[in-house]
Amino acid sequence: MLAFVQEHGPWLIKDGTAHDSMMAKNDYSWNNEANILYIEQPAGVGYSWCDRKNHPEQCVFDDNSMAADNVQAIVGWFKKFPEF
Repeated sequence: MLAFVQEHGPWLIKDGTAHDSMMAKNDYSWNNEANILYIEQPAGVGYSWCDRKNHPEQCVFDDNSMAADNVQAIVGWFKKFPEF
């Protein structure tokens, strides 16, 4: 969570114990100028999934299949969000 909030986001975590004001807005955060698109790979890790029970053959991954999946995901993302 530290990387997600502080290194990849606009917040700084203050030193000390947990309390309501343990986070402070970072006005100089790099994400004022950029964005990140996270793609989990292979399917079945994190929040993504793979239907191992019904289609185990689709849950075998190598560099080529993951590259094809990533291209499909990125192209689909740009089709849905052409402003980026």
